[in-house]
Amino acid sequence: MARAFLSAPSGIAATLLLLLIIAVGVLAPIVWGDAAARVDLAHATEGPSGHFLLGTDKLGRDILLRTLVATQLSLLMALASALIGAGLGLGFGGLVAVLPAPARTVGERVIEVVLSFPPILVAIFFTAIVGVGIQSAIVATGIAFAPSFARLANSLARSVASKDDIAAARAVGIGPLRVFTRYVLPNIAETLIVATSAGIAAALIAVSALSFLGLGVQAPQFDWGRTLTEGIASFYTAPLQALAVAFAIGAAGLSLGFLGEAFAHATNPLLWGAGRGHAIARTVLQQSTDPSPRNGRPLVLSVRDLTVTFPRNGGRVTPVDSISFDMAEGEVIGIVGESGSGKSLTALAISRLVPYPGEVSAKRLELAGRNLLDPNETDDRFLALNLGMVFQDPMSSLNPVLTIGTQLTEGARVHSNLGRREAQSRAIARLSEVHIPNPEQLLSAYPFEFSGGMRQRSMIAMSRMNEPRLIIADEPTTALDVTVQKQIIDVLRELNRERGTAILLISHNIGVVAQICSRVIVMYAGRVIEDVDTRSLLRKPAHPYTRALIAAVPPLGADRSVPLTTVPGRPPDLDAIPSGCPFNPRCPLVTSRCRVESPSLVAIGDSHSAACWVTAPGPSADTPSAR
Repeated sequence: MARAFLSAPSGIAATLLLLLIIAVGVLAPIVWGDAAARVDLAHATEGPSGHFLLGTDKLGRDILLRTLVATQLSLLMALASALIGAGLGLGFGGLVAVLPAPARTVGERVIEVVLSFPPILVAIFFTAIVGVGIQSAIVATGIAFAPSFARLANSLARSVASKDDIAAARAVGIGPLRVFTRYVLPNIAETLIVATSAGIAAALIAVSALSFLGLGVQAPQFDWGRTLTEGIASFYTAPLQALAVAFAIGAAGLSLGFLGEAFAHATNPLLWGAGRGHAIARTVLQQSTDPSPRNGRPLVLSVRDLTVTFPRNGGRVTPVDSISFDMAEGEVIGIVGESGSGKSLTALAISRLVPYPGEVSAKRLELAGRNLLDPNETDDRFLALNLGMVFQDPMSSLNPVLTIGTQLTEGARVHSNLGRREAQSRAIARLSEVHIPNPEQLLSAYPFEFSGGMRQRSMIAMSRMNEPRLIIADEPTTALDVTVQKQIIDVLRELNRERGTAILLISHNIGVVAQICSRVIVMYAGRVIEDVDTRSLLRKPAHPYTRALIAAVPPLGADRSVPLTTVPGRPPDLDAIPSGCPFNPRCPLVTSRCRVESPSLVAIGDSHSAACWVTAPGPSADTPSAR
């Protein structure tokens, strides 16, 4: 880290300039303290000379020596003020971000109200009430700058607290204080360090301003603000007194700015950790056969009329509307659809991770025979032991400041009550299962040291740490190239075949889902519009939307000069879902009935059902209208 600090140009500049300022602050009062305070009226208001390099003030005191001696008190006051402001502000603002929604709202309103007052006015108001002096100036400046730090910490923490790894930490029962200190604070430390350095520079100006106004340091003591007051009084006869102090404040502020930039460089693993020497390799896995569900296996997941709603524009929207399906042990089911169709939100509802203020309801939502909507039946430990989650973006799901080993073992140690060594042994075994080479060495690696495919395989390994009966993989191949996609699909297929783990695979790519799933659920506008086994899906899809999704997958030998096939139109806005069939504005087979009546999901064959007035059996299907 020290090497990274000095490797930045700002680190060298900050180190040299700050060491010089600190040396002056330490030595000047010892060496020149008496000389700086000595009054010599015979040499009052003299200009620069060999004896007085910057001249003298109206009392004949050496301007250069007074500026140098004032360094110590000025820096100590600025540092103390900034630490008070940062401690109060960062602690309050950061904790507010991880509190439950009602308390978070109140805390943020308090920050906004206090922030509306200019810091210098707050400091002046405080010193006017408490009294003037060094201690009052320090505390007043710290309190004045605390709201700015609180706002910054709150904004940074909110951006981090919404990530999947924070949601997972909350799901395992970790309290707000530990979430902030262990998960949020390390992720925002870089920016906070820069802000604190800038805060010291701002505090230096503020405490100097208070002394300049006569509210801070009192005679016979002096800091840069007090010296500046005396210099302004004789500016026309001895201008160097004020200019010297201004130069000193500017140099100190510049060095603190360089210091913050260099610390940010040193504390960011993305900038210095790449040279740690971890060997990263990628392995292409062998293809395996498709798994198939076994008859008579007990259900691992049962969903009936699962609905998720959110408040919006004075009403409520329903991004997931009455979803129903069952999963047997060892079964692999895919959920497909365009972005916004409700796939990921369905997974979050099953995992009890729907964010506030969303509401989840269902006639039945059972995992391993237990009601997931009843907290008395399913606590966080039960959920962690029976359900694993693989999110679509491993870089945001993995904590960038914790090693892979720490993140893999934490859940097993909390929920499976494993010791440290036992948890590490299991983590090595899980990484081996997903074909990550040298797992013993890579436990100490950070997420940024892995390739995209290895990060995703690490997420799969993490989801297997507690040996759950069901794994939900939400878009696990998004943004990966086709070679890595094949690796991920092969890993999931292998886990299902060898471990018997049920897998719910969510994807917008119907071609990827068809490679591994025995059954596919097609969603549109938050509803299931087709539920079909994979063979029937590829041979004879029923719903026009399903056909359009399949047609949008380009064949390997496609003519590059021919434009790619797309699904015409756009998915409906949740505030304005059309009446009748939600797909009717985009459907090439739409009838007048499709525009007024919403079709239900009905069976059209063995293991095949669809919600469509045209392709599913039903009374009085109209002739498709011209578009």
